[in-house]
Amino acid sequence: MKETDIHSKPLMHDDISAFEFVKEMLKGDPTCAINFDRIQWDNEEKRYVIVEFLLCDEKQFKRGITPYTSHPNRYFHKNAQKFISLWELAQCLGAKLYLVNYSKKGTEHEGEILLMEVIKVDEDDKIEPVKTINTKMTREEFSKWFRELNRRGCKKD
Repeated sequence: MKETDIHSKPLMHDDISAFEFVKEMLKGDPTCAINFDRIQWDNEEKRYVIVEFLLCDEKQFKRGITPYTSHPNRYFHKNAQKFISLWELAQCLGAKLYLVNYSKKGTEHEGEILLMEVIKVDEDDKIEPVKTINTKMTREEFSKWFRELNRRGCKKD
C-alpha cells in the first residue's frame, strides 16, 4: 500500500490535554468513566477492534512483575470497572478487545510485550475474572502485528 492510498495522518505527538482537562473539570471527584486508548474498524474482519495499553511500570520489576507476567486478574479488585466497561463496550459494538502489557522504551523489560485477546470478563469469577488468550511478543513482533492491524483500518480508494 502506498502512502497516498491512506487518508489519515501519522501520529506526530501525544495529546494529553483532554485528559488534563477532564481531570481539572472533575476537581478530584472519582471518575465514573474510562479512558481507552484505541478503537478502529478492521476492514478484513468487518468489526471494530479496541486496544487498551497497560503500562508495566519499572517499580513493579523489583517485585517480579514484568509485561510477560502481569495480568489484569492480578489487580482486578483495584481496577475492575475499567475491564468490565471495556468488555461491555466491546460486546455492544461486536468488537474484538485486546489488552497489551508493555513497559517504557529504555527499561529493563522494554522488549516484552504481552498481547491478550479478551475472551470474557466475568466479575463474579473470583479466580479468573478476565479470560484471555495470551501471546508473548518482542517489541518488534508487536510492532509488526500492530502495523498490520492499523493497515486493516485504513480506508483505501
